Amino acid sequence: MSNTSLEIKETQFAINGTPTYAGITWHGHSLEGLLFNSRMIQAIFDDENPGTRALWKYPDTGKWDAQRNTREFCASLPEYRRHGLLAVTVGLQGGGPVFTKAIYDTYMNSAFTPDGSFKPAYFDRLLQVLDASDHAGMIVIVNYFYHQQARFFNDASVLPRVTGTVTDWLLQTGYTNIIVDIANETRVSWGHPLVDPSRVHELLGIVKGKALHGRRLRASTSSSGGWEIPYGKWLDAEDVSMPHGNGCSPGTLRMKIEAIREEEEYIKRPRPIIVNEDSTFVENLEAAIEAGASWGFYCQGFGSEYKDLQDWTLHGREKTYEALSGFQTVPVNWSINTLDKKRFFDRLKVITSGKEP
Repeated sequence: MSNTSLEIKETQFAINGTPTYAGITWHGHSLEGLLFNSRMIQAIFDDENPGTRALWKYPDTGKWDAQRNTREFCASLPEYRRHGLLAVTVGLQGGGPVFTKAIYDTYMNSAFTPDGSFKPAYFDRLLQVLDASDHAGMIVIVNYFYHQQARFFNDASVLPRVTGTVTDWLLQTGYTNIIVDIANETRVSWGHPLVDPSRVHELLGIVKGKALHGRRLRASTSSSGGWEIPYGKWLDAEDVSMPHGNGCSPGTLRMKIEAIREEEEYIKRPRPIIVNEDSTFVENLEAAIEAGASWGFYCQGFGSEYKDLQDWTLHGREKTYEALSGFQTVPVNWSINTLDKKRFFDRLKVITSGKEP
């Protein structure tokens, strides 16, 4: 039986029947019903390409170990929770471990074969994450598809079929601490017609149409950073809005959140807004709170060709396990071990304590 049950009550999240951060305010802004989270997309990462797999080796052992990665992530969840974090985003196809083109175009991290069949080892690791999160009192935002890996599917029929089979599998686990994020950053350029903003509601409909013992999963699909927001049939279909805040200043992020609320579909049926990917900047966390939205920490890590508001190319990957930065560049040290991580988690702990005037 699940220990952690997520509910959505209009624009608020509740866990086990109680609104999250109940009664807590920060500078006059209520935190009640919010879901502070972090992008931990590589928690079940692996790489089947022998040409790139060796790149992810741990500095202390000289080899990559997918099970170690998941085990260490799960072991860190209680510490995240003690700092006020309530949710993590984990991906069945991960995210960019680095963005060097020759590597990014060839690594193979997917829980599915090209025909959409499950790879049991990935789902075993996901089950470990669901169980550890459930015991920690945390929610898992399960991302199904990442464009760089979904392009290896055989044909267009695979995405809707996998959407259905994964949803069935998640329901059958019995865990009730799940939100579905179908496709990372739905947009026109995603490369699949069903992940186009004009049609992604069809995949949302598949998730929402599945039920077990009268229970279904809450479904969304994230939108890109900058000014992009969900709209039309997409916005109408989702249970939660998940805009990304990459590249947004605090002021831009507040305006983006308000822009969603001004859409006709949102006005007709308000729902929680949860930024589940942004940056390392606590200023954006605070801006989201001021706008009444949840916020997600995104810490890439050095050694990756990625520049947003922060430049992750300033130096290469760290040489020791203890110094490894970020939560996305592989291999990952899942502890709160760097200044970027400490700045966020320490600030979150203060904010969610309810003790700051």
